[in-house]
Amino acid sequence: MLISVAKNQRVSVTKRESAYASSLIVKAAALAACRRYRQLRQRRLGRSPRKRIRRTVEEIYECLGPVYFRRAYRMSYESFLKLHDKVAPEIISARQQYRRYRRKGGRKGSKGGYYKLPPIPNGVISTSVQLALALRYFAGGSPYDLMIKYGVSHTSVFDSVWIVVEAIKNVRDFDIEYPSSHDEQRRIAKEFKQKSQAEFDNCAGAIDGILIWTHKPSEKECIRSKVDQKKYLCGRKHKFGLNCQAVCDVRGRFLDISITYGGSSSDCLAFENSNLYNRLMNGILLDGYVIFGDNAYLN
Repeated sequence: MLISVAKNQRVSVTKRESAYASSLIVKAAALAACRRYRQLRQRRLGRSPRKRIRRTVEEIYECLGPVYFRRAYRMSYESFLKLHDKVAPEIISARQQYRRYRRKGGRKGSKGGYYKLPPIPNGVISTSVQLALALRYFAGGSPYDLMIKYGVSHTSVFDSVWIVVEAIKNVRDFDIEYPSSHDEQRRIAKEFKQKSQAEFDNCAGAIDGILIWTHKPSEKECIRSKVDQKKYLCGRKHKFGLNCQAVCDVRGRFLDISITYGGSSSDCLAFENSNLYNRLMNGILLDGYVIFGDNAYLN
């Protein structure tokens, strides 16, 4: 009797030990599976986000002061605030269009239900910071320095540049078009006469072309634009770029601008296919007034 009881106790202890060992194996397997899942998810989504401290434009202004802020951003802090008030709504709209997240899930039909945008680890970049990033980059700032200054990623710098470009393009107040008003044309000619030693009184603007340098376009970009790579190459300067035609007044302010041709095109060809040329042919210019240009516009 005693022998049978001892045997039963040993069997029960053995079963408990095996059950405990099995539970440990299951837990270890579950932990390994979770670890593997995190690794695969991190590989699929990219590297883990780096912690950054955001800084505002106001903080940068307090560090630089009015003089160096104007040098860095090519405008005063007051002008920056006015510019931001104009483009802020368009920056928000362009930002929403730039990252086209596809709505899915939810219980409200095609609207996506309770869909929310993915969280931003270090917080949303403000519209003023995005504008400052773009302006400083256009002024020659390094994206690596901008990363440190504003606490943003390298990708966010270039995202901000293209978002601001799209936003400014959509603000109608920033359209640059030669004035059709005869009074405005007289004012332009009067200012040229005051600066002219020969006292030309019929110059309603000065036109010239410039090559806007670019990287060599890829084959995919050329297919999209339906233009061959060679059309972007300027043989005289041995650089790829776009032919920019611009008209300015006596103070160097742009009155009209057109970029429709690659760097291989001549100034004459680019001008004759611009919107300004068609408007001039339709007679918007006051009688006796002309736009001055060099011999590159002689056909």
